[in-house]
Amino acid sequence: MLLKLATWQEVEEYLRKRNDVVVPVGSTEQHGPNGPCGTDTVVAEELARELHEDRRCMVTPTLEFGVSGPHLGFPGTVSLRPMTMIALLRDALMSLAGHGFRKFLVLNAHPGSASAIDAACTQLHADLPDARCLIVAWWDLPEVKALLLELYGPREGHHATPGELSIVRKFYPRGVPDVAPVKKFEPVSRPQVYSAPDFKKRYPDGRVGSDPSLATAAAGERIFLAALHGVQDAHRRLLDVT
Repeated sequence: MLLKLATWQEVEEYLRKRNDVVVPVGSTEQHGPNGPCGTDTVVAEELARELHEDRRCMVTPTLEFGVSGPHLGFPGTVSLRPMTMIALLRDALMSLAGHGFRKFLVLNAHPGSASAIDAACTQLHADLPDARCLIVAWWDLPEVKALLLELYGPREGHHATPGELSIVRKFYPRGVPDVAPVKKFEPVSRPQVYSAPDFKKRYPDGRVGSDPSLATAAAGERIFLAALHGVQDAHRRLLDVT
């Protein structure tokens, strides 16, 4: 059930039978020379939508803003302060808990928000000891990591990656235009960023150690299915938790 399309009576009926809910989290930030600012939001939303179709679970609207401070040097980026992100997600979870939801699957598609999401779920557990909040970062799922390594090796990189842009291209073929391959590829083992000006200086085109020219819809289909499989398994684990 998609919460944005449900009446309050339908939500009430759902809660008579189950108490799980999926909260997708994306972002609005630059994604390199050819990636849309809503890349993370698209990935989170489509994974949650497909999970809903398979598991018939309640899915909230996607949180489209995240912690994106390092990207503010690029027009189009909208960022929340970490404390704002923690408060926003915590308030959303507590609102849902007030209606009877107790099992929360937070589907994260934005690495920059990871620590804030973890803090919000930690606070939820402190406030509601009977609640269960499971965080799933799609890019960190074992089956996804193995596939990305197979497809792109070090050219996957860390931001504006061919993996995430391939998923966007699967759903929005015109949303990821072609760009020339990176001629002089320089892998980044561990990005270190301190501020928006620092990020813009280190990574002037917005990508971080990636080759976004490798994004294809065919690869996006494979990556999306691998991510979906991992998210489905996580949802099953959540329902089994007592």
